[in-house]
Amino acid sequence: MGSKKPRKSQKDSISAHAFRIRFLRRSREIYNRYLETKPWIKQMHTSFLGLKPGMRIVDVGCGTGDFTRYLASLIPAKTTIIGVDTRAASLRAAERETKNAKLDGSISYRKGDAYNIPIENGWANLACCRTVLMHLTDPLKVVREMARVTKRGGTVAAVERGTINSVYIPDDEKFTKIAMKLADAYVEGVKKLEHKYFNIGERLPTIFSKAGLTGIMAEIQTDAYLASDPRRRLEDVRDELDFALAFFRETKKVDSRAMLAGGASRKSVNRYNRWFENYVGALLRDDVKLRNDTTFGAGGLYLVAGRKQ
Repeated sequence: MGSKKPRKSQKDSISAHAFRIRFLRRSREIYNRYLETKPWIKQMHTSFLGLKPGMRIVDVGCGTGDFTRYLASLIPAKTTIIGVDTRAASLRAAERETKNAKLDGSISYRKGDAYNIPIENGWANLACCRTVLMHLTDPLKVVREMARVTKRGGTVAAVERGTINSVYIPDDEKFTKIAMKLADAYVEGVKKLEHKYFNIGERLPTIFSKAGLTGIMAEIQTDAYLASDPRRRLEDVRDELDFALAFFRETKKVDSRAMLAGGASRKSVNRYNRWFENYVGALLRDDVKLRNDTTFGAGGLYLVAGRKQ
């Protein structure tokens, strides 16, 4: 008889669940404070999406409703927003958080698939999604479905990751280049293994055009990471790194497989994994070092919108 794999204890499961709940709550706090330091982001979203009172909005792949509630917060008067997601647990959390935020008069949720949105034809003034298309194998089909539920003259929009990505590891030009190459290899590996485009941003205008949308426009929301930035609270930086390290450990095997499939060498992948764990661990043990760390990272979210004729 073969040896059995050890089962996770109930304590381990509870701890993992509690960690994820804490991550979600803290992420909201951190992101809200981040938005307070960059008021132009809200202005850009409001203008780009054409948000105004009385709109009917569909948020596809809404998850726990963070983006859904964010959209409601950008509109000064009552609007009607429906969040759609396949996961019942996420929708329960979304409903709970929406009620706590006193937005349940404007927001409701439905269980449904992005490929078959449970809303009638031409209901919405705006159908949108955030970081959803990058996880799907047929994004064109989803954009067409979003267009179906949108009124003529209404807007279909997506906020997704793109190729913009930058990192600098202090005083190590060689390793900085390795990190950048591994990021590209990861995206390429996901495309090969799962047939998904994690850098779908640049492709969105073409996808929207193929879906029959017109007047297509685009913007880029760039975000910089710098631990020494005084606008960011030390406890926020620490928690973000703590969460990042935990998720790194949890997904290391899957992520490494993707990088290898994307053309990276096992030597480079192993070297980066060791560096990341040691480097982040050292920062988390020393607040002074963390507050003065100048490791730089930048990325971008692509906003693309088109009009339904």
